[in-house]
Amino acid sequence: MNKSITFKIKLDYITPDIWRVFKVNETEDFFSFHQIVQIVMGWENAHLFEFNYQKRRIGLIPDEDELWEIDEEVEDSESITLKELNLKAKDKLTYVYDFGDDWMHHLEVLEVTTEELDKPVCLNGGRSCPPEDCGGAPGYFHMLAVLRDPKSPEYAEIIDWIGEDYDPEQFDLEEINELLEEFEDWRDSMESDELEDF
Repeated sequence: MNKSITFKIKLDYITPDIWRVFKVNETEDFFSFHQIVQIVMGWENAHLFEFNYQKRRIGLIPDEDELWEIDEEVEDSESITLKELNLKAKDKLTYVYDFGDDWMHHLEVLEVTTEELDKPVCLNGGRSCPPEDCGGAPGYFHMLAVLRDPKSPEYAEIIDWIGEDYDPEQFDLEEINELLEEFEDWRDSMESDELEDF
């Protein structure tokens, strides 16, 4: 019987915490898990990533026509499932997103149950994800300082970049779960197309 895993994920080097609690099926491969983490956290899936568990490194393997080099130590995220790691409560993983800004996340397993989900679900969380390409934690803190000072010479430029609606304290659970449902619908449609092609 397949199980579901409840994770807590937290973005490192940021205070107050940016965090989420979410639940997925253990049958997810790590590429799908990466996509789910992107939705849950609020990233835009615009950069490379890597999961680390114990001494294993799991990430994206480039196609033959890609220009970046293959790291022989990285395992293919599409060929490994969460189930294969046999995770238990209190186990920890790290997730690195965008090797330029170097966003480091820590994931902790809160619970493993025999429940099998229809789709991934976010249960709770706090604060908004930083904007993409803001320069990692130092750039993010600088951006927040500028936003607190409308007289800053950088204020208009920052507002023009991220928009007037950006709120670092915002957390919209309903919106995240709507996006997860759209992801599941998209995945179902892709699987259906593959069956038709076959």
